[in-house]
Amino acid sequence: MTTPEIGQLASPKDRFCPYAAVTKWPYRHLYGESSTLVSDEYFAHGKFRSHGWTIYYIHTLLEFQEDKPLLLVPLQEVEDLFHKIYKELGIYCTFPNITRHSGFQLDFDDGPRPRYLGRLTEYCSILELQAMIPDSMHEESQVVEDRSFPAFRRKMEAAILAGKNRQKHAKEKKKRDRVDTKRGWCAQLRRTQCYLGVRSRGTVDKEDFIGNPNQNYEEAKAAQEAYEKAAGLKLPDLIPTEKAPHPFDQDVIFVSVDVEAYEKSRNIITEIGVSTLDTRDLENVPPGEGGQEWMKKIRARHFRIAEHGFYRNTEYVTGCADNFEEKFGTSEWISLKEAPEVVASCFRYPFSAPGKYVPYPHDPKMAGTGTSGCGSLCIPTIEKTSQPKRNIVLVGHDIKADIDYLRNMGYDVTNLSNLLEAVDTVDLFRAMKHERNPRNLGAVLLELELVAWHLHNAGNDAGYTLEALIGISIAALSTTHNPAPDPSSLDLAAAEAQARLIEDLEEWEIADEECGDGGNAVKLPSYEEMIDRREFDQSMRRANRAEAKRNANFVKGRGGGGGGKGGGSAKGGDGEITFHDANEKQLKEVRSRTPPHLRAAKHQDKKRKGVDDEEEGEEGGGVPVPPLSQKTKDRLAALDDDYDDYFII
Repeated sequence: MTTPEIGQLASPKDRFCPYAAVTKWPYRHLYGESSTLVSDEYFAHGKFRSHGWTIYYIHTLLEFQEDKPLLLVPLQEVEDLFHKIYKELGIYCTFPNITRHSGFQLDFDDGPRPRYLGRLTEYCSILELQAMIPDSMHEESQVVEDRSFPAFRRKMEAAILAGKNRQKHAKEKKKRDRVDTKRGWCAQLRRTQCYLGVRSRGTVDKEDFIGNPNQNYEEAKAAQEAYEKAAGLKLPDLIPTEKAPHPFDQDVIFVSVDVEAYEKSRNIITEIGVSTLDTRDLENVPPGEGGQEWMKKIRARHFRIAEHGFYRNTEYVTGCADNFEEKFGTSEWISLKEAPEVVASCFRYPFSAPGKYVPYPHDPKMAGTGTSGCGSLCIPTIEKTSQPKRNIVLVGHDIKADIDYLRNMGYDVTNLSNLLEAVDTVDLFRAMKHERNPRNLGAVLLELELVAWHLHNAGNDAGYTLEALIGISIAALSTTHNPAPDPSSLDLAAAEAQARLIEDLEEWEIADEECGDGGNAVKLPSYEEMIDRREFDQSMRRANRAEAKRNANFVKGRGGGGGGKGGGSAKGGDGEITFHDANEKQLKEVRSRTPPHLRAAKHQDKKRKGVDDEEEGEEGGGVPVPPLSQKTKDRLAALDDDYDDYFII
C-alpha cells in the first residue's frame, strides 16, 4: 500500500475521530482504577504517539478558529487501540455515546473532506506535523453549499468541543456566542438603516485608528472624524426636513405580519394583520421628526377569519378584534380556506397599494361565498404587469412565532424566492438600546414616544411594528450609550456585578464596531433546516444534562492523600468507585436479569473469600462452604462484566 501524499483527500467512506478528543479519552470516559491503568500503559509519558497514528487535517471554516485546522485520526485506528486494551488489560473500551458526544465520531461523505498530513510516531511530534500543513490558499478549494454549511459548521463545533477543556471552553463559547448574537442584532439594525437610506453602504471594516504624531490638534481631530465616518461609527445628523441622505439599498418593500390566535387554543387563528411600506414611496419625501412623515406611507390591512369571529381573548390578553384603527383602514372578512391565498396576495404586486385592488367584504356573512366555492365575492384583482420581482423584507415583533402561525395555516413565507431576509423589531430595539432582554411592542412604542391604541389587534400591531422599525432606525442614529464606570469607585460588594456590566459593555462595543454596514442579508432558514437545528440544540441540551447527572452520581476516589484525580473525596479504597442512590434502579435491573441460584452462588462466593481472608489472618474461624463448580464460576465472571458495564462511560 503506497503512502498518500500530503494534502491528498480522504475517501468519502472514511470515518475519523478528533485527535485532541482521543488523547483525552481515558480521563473523560473511564473512571477509577481503569482510567489510571489505561492512562499509564497507553497514553501518558509519550506512550500515546508510540503506537503510531495516521494524522489528517481539515479546515473548519469557523471564524473563531482563525483558519486553524482540526487534526483527525482514522476511527479504525482508535478501534484497534480499544481492542488491544481489552486483550491486554481486560478493560472493555467503547466509543462515547453519539447522542451525548456527537463530535467524537465524524464522517465526511458530504461536503469538505479531510486531507492526509503524515504519521505521528515517537520520532515525529504533533507540533512538527502541524508545521507541515500547507497553506489553504495553495490547496484545491472545496465548495460548501449554502444549505449544507450549517450542518458542516455544527459538526466542526462538536468536534472541537470533544477535545476541549469542558469548563473553560464552555465559558469561552458562551461569551463568543453572546458576542455573535449581539453582532447579529447590530448588523440587522445597520442593514435596515441602509434599506431606508439613512446609512450608506460600503463602510470599511473596523480597525484601530492610528493617529499621526506630526499632525496638530485640528488635523488629528479631522482625521479621527473622517475615519469614524468611513467606518460607520459616527453618522451625520439626519435632517428631518430633507430627503434621505443616501440611496435606498436593494429597493426593498417591507411587509409586516402579525397573527392573533385564540388564547385557549393556539391552532385557532382569529386575525391576520399585514402592513406594507414601499421604499419607492419614500423617495424625495422628508422623514419628518422621528420618521412621522414616512409612517404615513404605511399600508395596513386587517383580515378576520369568519369561522372564528366569535372567539374572544379575555383572560391572558385583552383582545380587541373590533378596534382596527381608522388611520389604518377597515377590517376585511375572509374564510379560513382562502386565508393562505389572501396572505400570499399581499406579498405580490400591487402589494396592497390603494386603488389597485378590491378589498374583501366588510361583512362576515359575505366571506367565502364566491362562485368558485372557495373564494370571496370580492376577490382582489391582480393587475397584469411585466415588472420584475421586488426584494421583500419580512418584518415582525418576535417574527418567528408569526412565521410558525402562517406555516400552520398553510402558507410558508420562507419559500418566497424574492424574500431578502426577516427583520425583528425586538432585535432592532435591543441593538439600539444595548439591552439583552426583549421588550414588548407597547414598551418599544412608548420608548419611541409613539402613540398606539388597541394593541393585540393584528392589523394595528402589524402597522405599529412598521412604525417601530422606522422610529428605531432613525433614533439609533443619535443614540449614545453610557461608558463603563470606573471599578475602583465601587465597593467590594458591587465589584462582581460591575465586572459583569463591564464585560457586557465590551461585548456590545465589539458587536457594534465589527458589523460595519450590516453585511449581506441573512436568509431565513427553510422549515427542514429549522427542524434540524432545533433537534440538534435539544440533543445537546439532553447531553449536557445527562453528563451533569452522571458526574453527580458517580464519585471517583483513590484513597489516601488529597491530591490527584479524585483526591480522596470518594469512599472506599484505591480506585474504588462508589455510587449513590440514583443508580439503584440500574443495579436492580441487572439483578432482575440474574437467576436466583446465581445470586445465591455469588453471595456464597463472597462468603468463601471472607473465610479465606480470615484463615490467612487468624487460625480457625469461618464456616465451611462447599466448592463451586467451574460452570458456576464462568457464569459469575460474566455477571461481573455485566456489573462493570455501568462504570464504563
